[in-house]
Amino acid sequence: MRILIAGAGIAGMTLAALLERRGLDVKVIERASNFEHAGYMLGLWPLGYRVLHGLGLYEDFADLSIPANYYAVRDNHGELIHQWSMDPISSRFGPNLSCTRPQLVKLLHSALCETHVHFDTTLTNARQYEHHVEATMSDGTSEAFDLLVGADGAHSRVRELFFGEQPKFDTGWGGWVWWADRRSVPAKTYVEHWGIGRFLGAYPTTDGVGVFAGAPVGDRFEKDGSGRQERVRARMANMGELAHRLMQSMPDDETKLFFWRLNDVRSNEWTRGRVVLLGDAAASLLPTAGIGASMAMESAAVLADELGRTDVHYLEHALSLFVKRRRKRVEDVQSDSRRLARAMFIESPTLGRLRDLATRFYSLEGLAGSIAKAFDQPI
Repeated sequence: MRILIAGAGIAGMTLAALLERRGLDVKVIERASNFEHAGYMLGLWPLGYRVLHGLGLYEDFADLSIPANYYAVRDNHGELIHQWSMDPISSRFGPNLSCTRPQLVKLLHSALCETHVHFDTTLTNARQYEHHVEATMSDGTSEAFDLLVGADGAHSRVRELFFGEQPKFDTGWGGWVWWADRRSVPAKTYVEHWGIGRFLGAYPTTDGVGVFAGAPVGDRFEKDGSGRQERVRARMANMGELAHRLMQSMPDDETKLFFWRLNDVRSNEWTRGRVVLLGDAAASLLPTAGIGASMAMESAAVLADELGRTDVHYLEHALSLFVKRRRKRVEDVQSDSRRLARAMFIESPTLGRLRDLATRFYSLEGLAGSIAKAFDQPI
């Protein structure tokens, strides 16, 4: 079986590493030039990093990560609403481990021996036939594959070519992302300020604290260049001492920063013939639940499992089983991520006060809904 994986992100690299161990012929293409700018911070639950045990990478991953032992939510003015211990989940299943996306992708890449990642390469066109997929790439080459895997993210070229426009969910919010000093927040603690018309989150890693400053898109909040730092600091003013420290770390207007628009996509189809979507290409997750990377790795493991139980003649049936095992689970978690977004991103002072009051009485499991249930469900 010859497989082309479009996208060398978390889903694509996890799948490539697992398939190589099964002896399959895999080619990976990636639009970026390298892994150095592969993203910012992420939290990985045992749902995802269980896969690393099978790849012999868990100990290395634990060494480069920080356990997130607490999750603290503060209000519009920085007062603590609730701080949850992660222990009810971590004591049963394992801790939430915080790292950077480049750290995780590079670690997965280290598991590859025979599979080569072709950087600066995109899929320009693809055509499906009865027994193969003909893929044309930006380097001018054209090759035949038994399977094409679209692991190329929320703006998937594979999805565009074979499935067309798919339903999207837009929060209407977005935010700037940068790095702050690790001493900016309490050790081993995720901190979020659920404001009114504003949101500020801080997530520690070994490389520093990832900061996300969000607000409704519009009113020039997302405008880059001159005045950016002043506008964002003004929006986050009077949120308390911790928020003030984080805002002081925001780079100047000349520094290139990433603006993250908070929307997702849910594809109506995941597979068609010898083409399958994986990870964010199939159903991207908002960062509100911090579970996107875990879901991507879990999905890659299930797809590798199904591909390891078939041959090229019954490939389409194996893909249908993959969808049956994964789609509901992923879409349930995606729905919970949207529900959390509606709670986190509020513009009404009245609704904000009601939310803050209710949040004081939520358990961590109650807050996370089906995400918490997923820990104890087979895949």
